Amino acid sequence: MLTRSVLAKRWQQATIKNNIIFNWVFGENRALFKGLVERLFQRQVGNFAALTSERSFKNHQVFYRPRFDTYGEDDLDNIINVELQNENRHDLEKRIAIYQASLTQRALAAGQSFNERKQTLIAFLCDFDLYGRNRPVYKLKTTVEGQEDILVDRGETNVIFNLKATDLAGLPADYVALLTYFNTGQVSDDFTAAVDQEFRRLKGNDTRREYFMSIESIITLAESYARQEGHEKGWQEGRQEGWQEGRDEGREEAAKLLIEDAVQNQRNLDSLLTSLKAIFKDQAHIDELLTKYYYR
Repeated sequence: MLTRSVLAKRWQQATIKNNIIFNWVFGENRALFKGLVERLFQRQVGNFAALTSERSFKNHQVFYRPRFDTYGEDDLDNIINVELQNENRHDLEKRIAIYQASLTQRALAAGQSFNERKQTLIAFLCDFDLYGRNRPVYKLKTTVEGQEDILVDRGETNVIFNLKATDLAGLPADYVALLTYFNTGQVSDDFTAAVDQEFRRLKGNDTRREYFMSIESIITLAESYARQEGHEKGWQEGRQEGWQEGRDEGREEAAKLLIEDAVQNQRNLDSLLTSLKAIFKDQAHIDELLTKYYYR
């Protein structure tokens, strides 16, 4: 278990690129989310009646259902998801496709024509260069093979933002200001000033600090336990399959620890879901674990 001094240092050093803080800043403030989206996509969006952080809305009991970092539907028929990705798990393109499919399910109501489909926009802010080209923005497009000048309009916009890019020539000033703030904390326009103000308000909140420290402690313990169990199982069986099986067992035991801690300390379900998402991305599996250990 991490000491309180270590946890306090993590809180002190946490920036806007920490997933929990990112979700607080942009997932709870409609004006900041709107400003973020407009700077990322360089387009005007409407107003948001509500935002949802850590949202899952697919009720299927078999297939994968993603949980989103920040999600909003505006009054101009846009459905928008913004994700912060600090680690390259080498599955980003496939993840975007699954996330996009989930948004598409909500893009057209029964009885509507296909031309009434809502626009779905997904942005991944990556603290790494996925393609190694030092480009700040990678826009994913669908074209006709052999006729790449023909763009297929599916009502989808998928963009990967490289927060590590150093060549920012020709980019809009408001996006450069946003990128600079994410990387250095430097305020250079009204919007980054507003984001920084909210960031500092949260960092000065004792309740938020205690919540952050608690989640960091439990997640670190869970990950450590999962790695240890996976390593020992793999060593005993002497093959990759054994290591993976042991790792899965370790991760489930870690999830059990998280859930038992939540029940014992009377943490709300949203807090528990935030913790579980740090270990598992599959919402269906999270639901299985909750049924097994939380609702019994």
